[in-house]
Amino acid sequence: MTHALPFLLAAGAVTMGMPAVAQDALIDLNGTWESIACELRPQAGQDGIVPWYLKRSIVFGPGRIDAHFTTFADAQCSAPLLELKFGGDVNVLGPSGVAPGAKEVDLIVNDYLTVTPQMEGFAGFLNSSEPGTCGDDAWDVGAEQDVFKTGCSVMGVAANTPTTEYEVLHVSAGHLYFGARPVDGQPLAQPDARPTALQMPLKRREGGMTQKVGADDLRVPKHVEVVLFEQAEGADPAEVRAFFEAITKKMNQNDTLLYRTVGRGEDGAWLCVNYWTSRPDMETLNAQAQSWADEFAAMGSLVKPNSFRLTSYDTGL
Repeated sequence: MTHALPFLLAAGAVTMGMPAVAQDALIDLNGTWESIACELRPQAGQDGIVPWYLKRSIVFGPGRIDAHFTTFADAQCSAPLLELKFGGDVNVLGPSGVAPGAKEVDLIVNDYLTVTPQMEGFAGFLNSSEPGTCGDDAWDVGAEQDVFKTGCSVMGVAANTPTTEYEVLHVSAGHLYFGARPVDGQPLAQPDARPTALQMPLKRREGGMTQKVGADDLRVPKHVEVVLFEQAEGADPAEVRAFFEAITKKMNQNDTLLYRTVGRGEDGAWLCVNYWTSRPDMETLNAQAQSWADEFAAMGSLVKPNSFRLTSYDTGL
């Protein structure tokens, strides 16, 4: 358990504080990426290599990473053990030979590193540290503390010390691939440890901001649909957005709606932009949606009747 921070790195993210450069070299990276299933990582521990199970949610912005990992005690990812959140800088170095379009990237945890125990046993483990060497206060289940400044002796985290991850990233067809982790569970703590293969990908969160579709994307949007509408009087904007997220999740089961961007303007005006694999695919799914009575039941109280305005365009791709 003394190598929990290397596990954090091995799970998929984190370099000394060099400024981020060449961000346009991996513009498709920006957005929110999430695990598509429970993930397994090898972890070097006191008793040898042990399995670690986790789910990841990672947000990339220009020169920036903010990540949220939840680790679990079981292979089904049903029993949370702890949550790790960290943030810092991104430095895109240049092309990698791992895959066409892949990049060598240094990830830098130099802003914050929070820990939230989700089991009594792990809270007790954190409390076994000397006072002041792992957070400022005693640890309780569900209570988050930032250990970046204090470090965490029992987790192998040095106080106020940026951590370097020498990584490979590859974006393709709406998925983000990190480099494969070493089978011995060691972190990517040196440039010569940079991965030479890729691991299970993360999927871009549906309904997020519009992303540029790269030339290597196997499914470019051939049709764009623009929908304008107004929310009903007294409707909660959060409920309107949640409604569209639920419909988007249903539509994504068909896998022909590539991206959806939903935005709210002034005076209850809304914009929804849908990117489809093709016009026939759009028409087929929209026809199917006419039978989704349960999913659309809430729309009458959220959207003004007859306020919908729809236009669509072929992209020529």
